[in-house]
Amino acid sequence: MALIETVHRVINAWKTGDIETVLDQLDEDVTYHYVVGHKPLEGRDKVRRFLEKFGAGQTEIAWRITHHLEAGNRLFVEGVDDYVDADGVRIQTPYAGVFEFRNGKIWRWRDYVDTGAIAAAKRGEPVPEWVLPLLQDQA
Repeated sequence: MALIETVHRVINAWKTGDIETVLDQLDEDVTYHYVVGHKPLEGRDKVRRFLEKFGAGQTEIAWRITHHLEAGNRLFVEGVDDYVDADGVRIQTPYAGVFEFRNGKIWRWRDYVDTGAIAAAKRGEPVPEWVLPLLQDQA
């Protein structure tokens, strides 16, 4: 099975609020860097608590992968994180991620995202014009 299929299961489950299915795709000893540079979450229980808090109140989730490359047990992705947060603010930001797999499950997960862009969106600032082509990429 292609590694991207597992990540698509994560995305589809996230869109419907099905945290259990998201967690089922993760190795018991998963390490998840929601934002590289911050301390990672280690283990499914910590990931569960984070996802429950992060996802609370999200609507119109349109998270998508635009490009990916599989190399051995690694999957590299580029995409768009797009949702309306609990305060009714639409967040749209390009991101990249790396997934490492063990026994068919996501074992290491690293997301690279511009937290400044997210903060700007929460302040009501428009998406910069140079970012728009990345958000519209449908490849």
